[in-house]
Amino acid sequence: MGMVRNKYIQFHVVSVEKGKRVRKYVSRKSKLVPQLAQKSYEQKLKRELLKRKKVLEKAYEVLKNTSPAAVYERESPDRKKLISPLIPTEEQLIEQWYDEHRGEQNTYPMGTSYTTIRGETVRSKSEKMIADTYYMAGIPYVYEPSLIMANGHGRKPDFAVFNVRRNKTLYHEHFGMMDDDEYRQHAILKMREYNRNGFISGDVMIYTFEGEGIPFDQDELSGLIKAYLM
Repeated sequence: MGMVRNKYIQFHVVSVEKGKRVRKYVSRKSKLVPQLAQKSYEQKLKRELLKRKKVLEKAYEVLKNTSPAAVYERESPDRKKLISPLIPTEEQLIEQWYDEHRGEQNTYPMGTSYTTIRGETVRSKSEKMIADTYYMAGIPYVYEPSLIMANGHGRKPDFAVFNVRRNKTLYHEHFGMMDDDEYRQHAILKMREYNRNGFISGDVMIYTFEGEGIPFDQDELSGLIKAYLM
């Protein structure tokens, strides 16, 4: 910005000729001035964000090769017996998680049943596919755990799963008959109850769906695993 004949003006590049920038001065009253100011601000912001991006990338390169828990893991078996680790290992976190999250808590009788790779019995072919997908991906899970919500209502979600990296539990509900009106209404009410009690989709809840002519999508589940559990 500058002062010419008592009027504020600003210039901007309108073309480049023979390697030189041709600049045009604009009156303060021109509608182009705020657009140029916004563009200048966004360019400066972009440069600042790129600086932060480079710093974070360097930090990530350092941090991804370090792990406080790995200090204990690198000790010899004999020395491990003498040490009480201050930071739980992944193995310890998973063991503790399984102790705190018991599966097979739903006492409702099964009709048809399917056996998963891990050996538990589930109620549907899709639930077997889900369990096997978690197992093959190395995701700790339990089938039909017990969950008490803030309103005191008990639920038995289809799965509880453990994000080891974030030390976080998520719950998975699979709705397998969404073509049925009564079932669909019940599913919507169930999801609303989860939301109202703080069990928000994408935060602590995972939902998958299927219906007549719309089979369970295993690729969708794989994408959800990558997004929330890896």
